[in-house]
Amino acid sequence: MPRAFTEAKRSEIKEKIMETALELFHDKGVKSLSIGELTKRVGIAQGSFYNFWKDKDSLIIELITYRWLQKLDNIKKEFCNSLEDPAGFLSDIIYSYSMDIMIKIKTQPIYKEAFKIFREKGRDKVNKIENFYAEFLSKLINYWKENSAVKTVNKQGLVNLFTGSFILCSNYNYFDEEYFDEILRIYVYSAVNKYIEAAI
Repeated sequence: MPRAFTEAKRSEIKEKIMETALELFHDKGVKSLSIGELTKRVGIAQGSFYNFWKDKDSLIIELITYRWLQKLDNIKKEFCNSLEDPAGFLSDIIYSYSMDIMIKIKTQPIYKEAFKIFREKGRDKVNKIENFYAEFLSKLINYWKENSAVKTVNKQGLVNLFTGSFILCSNYNYFDEEYFDEILRIYVYSAVNKYIEAAI
């Protein structure tokens, strides 16, 4: 039976598992890595893994969402650059964020596997991503309103746009490559301008 950990030790072990998993996923690939090998490398009993995740798929999803959250957190440092053109600022973020996702799916097995899990597990996993987007957008919109940069913002429309670009890029292979970039740009930039009305 896996032993219980203090909260501090639990956080330390969880972080170590996640960092070790990222290294091993890149070295061995997602399918080749076993939970037993991962926990052995970390130095804990295999059963202790299940104090944190119910299976390997759950670990993969958390790793990917953790990386995306880090990326969005870094963007918060640039909020001050958004006041002159809120719609342009957000459009650039969603577009570059989406393209980054597509490139990672193409080049990094862990991302490819994560999107396979998203498709198979259904709506509950997408909801988790939507919650991250909603939290990020709430902070950005509040910043705009505090600085009188916008008149109206349709937050739910923007959340759906963020999620839509995420789904679009995860299915890039259904599009002709020469048209994909243009389609993504039109989708993102036109929708953002529909949902944000700048202050006059």
